[in-house]
Amino acid sequence: MALEARLNELKLKHKQMETEIVSENKYPSADQSAVNGLKRAKMRLKEEISSIEAKLAS
Repeated sequence: MALEARLNELKLKHKQMETEIVSENKYPSADQSAVNGLKRAKMRLKEEISSIEAKLAS
């Protein structure tokens, strides 16, 4: 099903973003505006994941 494939793709991107955020925060000179942008994008992905999961559950 297309929604399940999209869900898996989004979950993978979400996990990759988390890794990127953790990696960026390891450095004291981390660009906080970039990190915050990544966090916002990760949150949007999470919202889309939740929306798709709700559609699949119904």
